[in-house]
Amino acid sequence: MCPNLAVFDDSARDGTSCAAMATGLRDRRLPRALPIVLLMAFFASFGCTAESTSNSIVYYCDGAGWYAGSGKVQSGLKQAKFPGRFERYGWSTLLGPGTDHLIAARSTAVAMGLTRRIEKHLREHPEADVHLIGLSAGTAVVLNAIEQLPADVKVSNVVLLSSSASSQRDLTKIMQRVSGCIYNTVSRRDSILSTLTVNADGGEGRPAGAVGFRRPRGTKRPGSDQAYRRVVNLPWKPAYLAYDWDGGHTRVTSSKFIRSVIAPRLKSKDAFPLDRPMVASATKD
Repeated sequence: MCPNLAVFDDSARDGTSCAAMATGLRDRRLPRALPIVLLMAFFASFGCTAESTSNSIVYYCDGAGWYAGSGKVQSGLKQAKFPGRFERYGWSTLLGPGTDHLIAARSTAVAMGLTRRIEKHLREHPEADVHLIGLSAGTAVVLNAIEQLPADVKVSNVVLLSSSASSQRDLTKIMQRVSGCIYNTVSRRDSILSTLTVNADGGEGRPAGAVGFRRPRGTKRPGSDQAYRRVVNLPWKPAYLAYDWDGGHTRVTSSKFIRSVIAPRLKSKDAFPLDRPMVASATKD
């Protein structure tokens, strides 16, 4: 069952921003929400699946709150004739964007449900491509899920749309479980991320969707150069207006943008032309 709930868009029509809700929630006692998170982790095992004859699959995590962008993302992939199934991983508490952003998105229990789903699929279909797409706070769930995968289980590509995870997060361990690339959309025109005071994963710095991923200063973990060669920030540019992404937070889920910009990168086995990874391929560890 996939209810299409009311849209929470960039204009914050009810007059309450994500930042304001997050500020209010910080004053509450987080342990009280623990039973909610655990219960939610159980119900997250139920999702929406589009059937396909291919064993390849895209797992999608929506953002915090009531906005549902899965339909547009799925439509864009379908228009691009992307092979495989599409499955939405439901992780929201349904208690509003503040609770989801501050508590559920960083919960390892919530992410573990997605981790187990990925592992089960790849154990049953080792030849399958598994791609992950997340929106806003859902990108923290995606990153946490990948980080908990066994070392011998790898997903193909990851797309982070308007990510509210920390731009300073160390991606080295995560990239050891990704055979392809992480594509991270970036927009300074994002009015929600520009006012965000707490990142969805609890990390420091600005959100990755606002400024792009940055390698943590003073961190030189083994394999980090190799890992960041496959991390690609995709900054907003005026040309994307033709694909209905104006730089806004949720407009990045436009089916035209997914079809024309994201799907070709997921379908490509090689580095996509003109993409600029964070570390040049010529750099040695």
